This record gives sequence, C-alpha cells and structure tokens, in this order.
Amino acid sequence: MAYVRYTNMVSFTSIGSKNKKGFPVILTSNKSVHRLSLQFFLSIRQNLSINTVATYATHLCDFLSQLETDNEGLPETDQIQWDEIDDAWFEGYSNELIRRYCSEADNSTNYVSQVLRTVIAYLFWCQNQGFARNLIGSTDIFRIRVKTDESGQKASHPLVTRLSRQKSPNRSAPNERWIQVVKESTTLVNIQVRYRYELMIDWCVASGLRAHEVCALTMHQLPSRKTAVNAHINEENVFINLKVTKGSKSALLPISPLLVIRTWDFIENQRVKILQPFLEIARKKRVNLVEPTEIFLSSTTGRAINPRTFSNQVRSAWLSAVNSNQLTEDESVWVHGFRHRFTTNKRKALKNDELTKHLTRHKSINSLDTYSFEYLNGEDK
Repeated sequence: MAYVRYTNMVSFTSIGSKNKKGFPVILTSNKSVHRLSLQFFLSIRQNLSINTVATYATHLCDFLSQLETDNEGLPETDQIQWDEIDDAWFEGYSNELIRRYCSEADNSTNYVSQVLRTVIAYLFWCQNQGFARNLIGSTDIFRIRVKTDESGQKASHPLVTRLSRQKSPNRSAPNERWIQVVKESTTLVNIQVRYRYELMIDWCVASGLRAHEVCALTMHQLPSRKTAVNAHINEENVFINLKVTKGSKSALLPISPLLVIRTWDFIENQRVKILQPFLEIARKKRVNLVEPTEIFLSSTTGRAINPRTFSNQVRSAWLSAVNSNQLTEDESVWVHGFRHRFTTNKRKALKNDELTKHLTRHKSINSLDTYSFEYLNGEDK
C-alpha cells in the first residue's frame, strides 16, 4: 500500500521560498518515491501552504493505494494503468470511500467529495502535462467526463458536485466558548501568523463571511482608520463593499469600527512583517515584486492565504482542543460554523427573520433554519 512520509527539511529556489519541513512525499509499497505525484505537489505548492499540500497527499495516497490493490502494485515507472480508469471506475472508487468513511450515524459525504476533488485535479494535471491521453476532459473522447472553467485549467466532476451538495446532519453553531478555545488551541507559533488567524476568525464571526470571502478581502475595501475611529466615537457602524461572494454579487455589509481599527493595526504591523522576507528576496534578486492588495497573506507564498489553508488551520486547532479534552467531538468548530454563529446571533438579537436574511445574504428565510436550528428549538446558549 502507498504511504506518505514528510521531509525533515526542503529548500525551494523560487522567490520568497523558505526552507520548510514537512513537505509530503508518497512512497509505493516497495519504498520508492512516486515521482508523478511529487511533480504534482511541486506544481501546486506555490499557491498553497505545506499543510494543505499534505492534505492533498493524504487524499492521493488513498487513491494510489486503491490502484495498487486493483493492480497488485504500481509500475516502477510511476505510470498508472490509465486505461482502467474511467467514469465507472471513478464511481466504484467513490462508493468504496463512502463505505469506509460514512457511517450510518454520520452520513456526511463531505470528506469523500474532498478526496475525489483532489483526485480529479491530479488526473486533470496529468492529462494537461502529457502523462495521460484521453483520460479526462469535457468531450466524449475522454474516459472521465468533466466540466472545465473558462481558463480550461480547472475541472469539476458531476459526481463530486453531487456529493458535496448532500446535506450533512445539522450541527449546532459553535458557541463563543468553543470558538475561544479553538483560537487558543492553534499550533501556529509565529506571532504574525497567529494574529492573522485570530483576526480572520473574528471577521467571520462578526460579519458572517465565508472562507473564500475573508481570504479575498483587500485593503482598498477597508474604511480608513480615521473613519473607523470617528464611527466608534459616535457609536456607529462602518461599511465595506464585499465584492467576492458566493454568488459573485456585491454586498454592502455593516462592520464594527473596532474590528476595522484592529485590522489596520494588523496591516501596519504584522502584515508588514509577513511580507518583508519576500520583498527582501525580490530586492536581492533584482526582481520587481508587486505587493498584493489582499489583507491576509500567506507566510509561505507572500500572496493571499488560500481558503483551504485557513479551514485546515481551524480544523487542526479544533482537533488539538479535542485531543486535550478542552472540547468534545460534539462541540464542533469549523470555518463555515462561524457563519452559523453569526446567523444565530443576528436571529436572536433582531427577532426579525427578513432583516436577518438580508444581513446574512441568504436567498430565503427557510435557509436560516439550517444555520440556527438549535435556536429555534431553544437549545442555543
């Protein structure tokens, strides 16, 4: 069976790269490096944190292990028996994942859809790099049929889409104590990165932002510090124009002026320190590095932090809190749960579902029930 190992230290030569430990490498059952997956990890690591690449490695390790089981090992050349992989095989693999990971008590297929999404991305990369022929694409000449975006660089499979849309069992919105525990349980040690992590959580809880929305916030969207200070003195809200949203529709959101002031503190202090190493490397190499406009930057890439990286950081902190008995497995905290918390808070405070629907950017009042069902049943505390 394939398995994942992690490097003690790895050095990249691209601008802004630092020596890192924990870069994933997949080994086959005969203990040889699976070079094709390694090339894939190297191609995506520029835009993702090493922790996120490690998550991809876990997904692909499962996929490669299934191929090893089906074919009594992987070829020495790292090439896969592409002819055996088609939509029927993919659906069978999906059913096997569901059998393994989805119990009757928890029929959520979210994890399965994540694994399959990684596999599709990997196979699509293999196709585009010339390692496979007629394997995956948007026309009937391909054995796996997918839809591609306008750039032709991303692919989505209908099975993955269907699984990701299946409703998970209702979960209580994480309460304030759980969220505080997850803030304190993070394994992030860098002061600037830790402050960024906590501030991003505060933005999600205070304004109901989704992971990709908070990651896309730019400095140009923020009201000025002076505007925020004046609003705080006058006990007023300030507003931001949210441009990156789920439905790509802009929205004007009221924001606490204190949150804006704290964000400017982060920009002028911690964010500068996160970006500084990348500016220094660019200067030494005499390369012009255009500063990103996003507020929350990755310390790995110097660009906007990836939503999946943020989600992984929250989940890692939650698992740490569970392992240390600070939280139970029922006291779930996840990134989209912050939006549940925001919705529940608004519903309790306003007692006006129409206004709550507007502030939370839901299409219908009925959709509020999924986010705050425990409030309706008198269970939220």
